[in-house]
Amino acid sequence: MIAGIAVITVILSSCHNLHGPGSVDYHNKILFTSSRSGTPQLYMMNPDGSGVQQLTTGPYSHYDGKWSLDAKQVAAMTNENTNTACPSELSVFNVNGSDSRLLECGGHPSCSPDGKEIAFSYMPRGELGDLTTYIYVVNIDSGTVEQLTNNLGVIDDDPAWLPDGSTIAFDSDRGYPTAPLRSEIYLVNPDGSNERRLTYTDSLINGGPAWSPDGNTIAFGSDGGIALINRDGANMRYITHQYEFGSGGYGSPIWSPDGGRHVILWYQSDRTSHTVIFTQNSDGSGMNEILDDSTAYAKDSSK
Repeated sequence: MIAGIAVITVILSSCHNLHGPGSVDYHNKILFTSSRSGTPQLYMMNPDGSGVQQLTTGPYSHYDGKWSLDAKQVAAMTNENTNTACPSELSVFNVNGSDSRLLECGGHPSCSPDGKEIAFSYMPRGELGDLTTYIYVVNIDSGTVEQLTNNLGVIDDDPAWLPDGSTIAFDSDRGYPTAPLRSEIYLVNPDGSNERRLTYTDSLINGGPAWSPDGNTIAFGSDGGIALINRDGANMRYITHQYEFGSGGYGSPIWSPDGGRHVILWYQSDRTSHTVIFTQNSDGSGMNEILDDSTAYAKDSSK
């Protein structure tokens, strides 16, 4: 729930299909969204900010892009085929632009580790003024949708799949009916069972959970900075603090494939409202700014 804002004809059936011999390894590329070309589109770059390449084009926006686990495909949000009842649509496509498909109304996608499903959030009655948002899973091949959470009057958002496929993390404002801007991190099994709360800060906006590659740690953004917490809920600690960035923002972290570095997105209102992307070691050292883009959207990044 972090603020900010994500053809060659080849028939592929999941989030982990290969491109063939000699294909590029995209595991170390960072996805972000920018409107530098006019319409918000997805771009990728190297971890040092070099080699920026545009991935999506056309009249429709593409944003909140997320890599599949093997970095062969991208799941994203788009405004193609949308209306008041469906303000955003899930899209999945190969990194070379082929086999682009619309899947379902919803947003904030996360590919399952086996590449067969996408977890997402959706507000089914938003056009009626009901802000209740649920977590769902859609099968990419069949289009079958399963609803995982069912809490009327709350916002469940930003699902993130544990690398072993056994758990989905998400953020929710449940428990704060009089203060809906507060949120905590929760966990749920992929079949909707065993919902449980992970964080207990009770005074912060916690959202955008991201699992470390080994599945032992969750990084998340808050209005207090970027935080880490163990999978069992122990040892919550901050690796950044809001004062390091200036006023009016909080970040949304993601992990590099080796688990040693985060990529941190931070919207800074005191830096001419630019979105700034940083890298930083997971122990809190080595902060390095790699992109300052007045047209980029916060929160749209991936490994």
